[in-house]
Amino acid sequence: MQFETSTDTTRSGLASDPQGPSSLVVDWNATVRMEVLPADPGAQGGGIRLRTTYEKSMASVRSDTFDPAAAETQQQYHKLEGKVVEFMLDADGKVKSVMGLEGIVDSEKAAQSARDWIAHLSASAGAPPGGVSLGQTWSSEQPADTLPIAGLVWRTDSHYLRNESCRPVNPDVPSAPVAAESPTNAATNSHAASDCAVILANLNLVHAKASRDLTPPEFRKNGVQSAGKWTGSAQSLLYVSLATGMVVSVTQSGTEEMDVTLTSNHNTSMHYAGKIASRSQVALVADDSHGK
Repeated sequence: MQFETSTDTTRSGLASDPQGPSSLVVDWNATVRMEVLPADPGAQGGGIRLRTTYEKSMASVRSDTFDPAAAETQQQYHKLEGKVVEFMLDADGKVKSVMGLEGIVDSEKAAQSARDWIAHLSASAGAPPGGVSLGQTWSSEQPADTLPIAGLVWRTDSHYLRNESCRPVNPDVPSAPVAAESPTNAATNSHAASDCAVILANLNLVHAKASRDLTPPEFRKNGVQSAGKWTGSAQSLLYVSLATGMVVSVTQSGTEEMDVTLTSNHNTSMHYAGKIASRSQVALVADDSHGK
């Protein structure tokens, strides 16, 4: 997995930091082993349990000014290495609970990154019941509950473009085995010989319904009011194995822009404005080292 996030922001008001970094780039690389566990007998509505082990987790942090927290952020991502986290997916393939992150990462951004990557592997999330056919289009929506502006949802419009050979994880490695190929590269390219469905997904951050109340309930409970706007869009390209139904690879790029003011009951406020650009790649690597 590779995730790169570039953030260019300005802050003013109570939390103003005139000497803090306005531009921050976080590049996270990780290798994760996944195991499918027996379903929890007490779970309601079925679902899938996944146990993930972070075999590798490395991050680099760059900013346009001196940032004393950069080294700490890198350490928080590195602390994931060797840790085990379990995800519970519902019947639609969406993450409904995460266990094991407690005490591993202190940064909410690092914790959110650990949660988000699993969503890339769910090809069925938001798809019509009964599967899809070549050329079909469909739409789905997911609430954007983590944003400081209420009533926003991520709307995804997907299109089943074509079938083609599954793209190798590393395009620099030949898709056909060669005499000197290492076991790692052979496993990496084991998907290349099979066929995949190619799905293009366009995501847009939109208002779910017309409402003048922009404050999320949790903010209002804490005496904070929200005002402003938050927009976003992204595009994903998924390769889904026709043989197994598993996502072989997915790449995504997107941007978000925000101009938000948070005001407390004590007449203090914080203004947050800027742009976030993100790029990610998640690829399934076959592993025969455990006889699976």
